[in-house]
Amino acid sequence: MNKKNIFKIAVDIAMIALFVTFFNIGLLGFKFHVIGGIIFGALILVHIIVNRKWVVNITKRIFDKNLKTRTRISYIISFCLLVTVCAILVSGICIMKAANYDRVMFWKMLHIGASYLSIALIGLHLGLYWNFVSNFFKKMFNIKNSGTMSIIIARIVVVAILVLGTYNLHTQGYFTKVNNTLSYAAQHIVPQDIEAPEGGGHYKKESLSFLQLINVYGSMMGVFAIGTYYVDSAIKKNKKTAKNNKMKQAS
Repeated sequence: MNKKNIFKIAVDIAMIALFVTFFNIGLLGFKFHVIGGIIFGALILVHIIVNRKWVVNITKRIFDKNLKTRTRISYIISFCLLVTVCAILVSGICIMKAANYDRVMFWKMLHIGASYLSIALIGLHLGLYWNFVSNFFKKMFNIKNSGTMSIIIARIVVVAILVLGTYNLHTQGYFTKVNNTLSYAAQHIVPQDIEAPEGGGHYKKESLSFLQLINVYGSMMGVFAIGTYYVDSAIKKNKKTAKNNKMKQAS
């Protein structure tokens, strides 16, 4: 078992587990929320350092016509995820330092919007690298071949995640929250003279346990990951079929 891959997977699991706790500040307290954010930022930095060769190589070739479209898309998603994570960390600090309601709400909406947008980006990222993750765990648990029963169970799990994730996307008003929060932030980049309205903030605070957070936000990530994986697999299959047809025609 490759020790570097074990380290990569361990860091990724830690990041996702830590990330979902951020959606309930009261889970472990505000102090942990702040310290956890710093740890999360450090883990992101570690993730980049571990994958630095790929990052440097693709950055140099990003405008190369010979670079595969899939690789370019993967790079763009990773870059967007890095931007949203930076937005989460910076806005979190700025919320605490904001001097008036207008700035508090601007940074708060950016913080919430970037957090929700990251759910989709993490899912897309996982979907593109799911074969790597799947092969890693197969090697770890010495799973050589997928039998009929294991395939059926896997498909049932996939359907369950899709159903649960779609339900949570709807009940959480995921796309509405992303749109409303980021639209608010975009409209209030320039400071405005706004007083705090009666009634408080825009969204109710979550009061979910860790397992409930995994259930809700993990399943939402799963929808994006599964969708990306199957689209990616279909594109690969079509390319392989087209290549085989060309070889047959040439022969």
